[in-house]
Amino acid sequence: MKAIFNTARGTAPETLIVKDVPTPAPAAGEVLVAMRASGVNPSDVKLRSGAQGPMIADEVLIHNDGAGVIEAVGEGVGPARIGQRVWLYNVNRSVDGLGQGPLGTAAEYAVVPAHLAIELPEPARFEAGACLGVPAMTAHRALMWAGPVAGATILITGGAGAVGHSAIQIAKAKGARVIATVSSEAKAAVARDAGADDVLNYKTAPVADQILDLVGRGGIDHVVDVDIAAHMESYPQILKMNGSVGAYASASNLTPALPFYPLAFRNIQLQPVFVYSMSDAAKAEAIADITALLTSGQLAPRIDAQFTMDDVVAAHEAVEGGGLIGNAILTL
Repeated sequence: MKAIFNTARGTAPETLIVKDVPTPAPAAGEVLVAMRASGVNPSDVKLRSGAQGPMIADEVLIHNDGAGVIEAVGEGVGPARIGQRVWLYNVNRSVDGLGQGPLGTAAEYAVVPAHLAIELPEPARFEAGACLGVPAMTAHRALMWAGPVAGATILITGGAGAVGHSAIQIAKAKGARVIATVSSEAKAAVARDAGADDVLNYKTAPVADQILDLVGRGGIDHVVDVDIAAHMESYPQILKMNGSVGAYASASNLTPALPFYPLAFRNIQLQPVFVYSMSDAAKAEAIADITALLTSGQLAPRIDAQFTMDDVVAAHEAVEGGGLIGNAILTL
């Protein structure tokens, strides 16, 4: 079979190779999946570049997310799973989620622990299944960690991104009013199409000012934030008493200062989100809701670019470039 390996930390052209290797066989507790698509996430790109630690082996099969069909099962896995359409998550991580693991989805066949292969409802395509493990599960946790959002007003920053787009759809399906921020009219159209009730362009005026004009001081119940450093100072103005934040990135400042007392006076709750090390309970909740929303057609990840295995370098460079509006995948 063909598979894609990372051979060193560095640029995509220098470190990614496609090679033929034997098709693996599933061991006890594992399944063999004939892969149809593999997600290319920013965390995959950062891992390859060296931003998240050194290599764990001379060659590592890449990517965490994917989708395909189970072709064989190992001991202890029910044979009824053979032929099941599945989506995969956390494949290229250590058991605790904090480091890289030896497995990956960027191959014609992938062996994974059976519990990381989740049944993909029939209405959903394999391409969508490759966009669930990191983007949709991150979106779910950042949105839902503080409790139900029905009737709440939710701010989702970066509403046209892979995570933000899924967060809008999940929030709307859960009965929330959604305000999304974007940086262009093209992205505004994407956020509106996902279901956002109001869309704010943060390039035209400060987000806090626009929110205060729209809903008044203390008008937001919860924030799903792509850049906590950029918005931390505005939380005491825009969030209600006992409001909450689920933040999954802080690109503008990796060590943002915390305005403790303004946050404390309003009992604002902050939850950093790292999808790979979420609790089992959080994963189970996310999987259940994602499955239900895929089945009902209320969750449809936006795919901006598709690449073949031989174009994996271009796929990684496209994600690194930051110009995509949505997800990138490899078709296998």
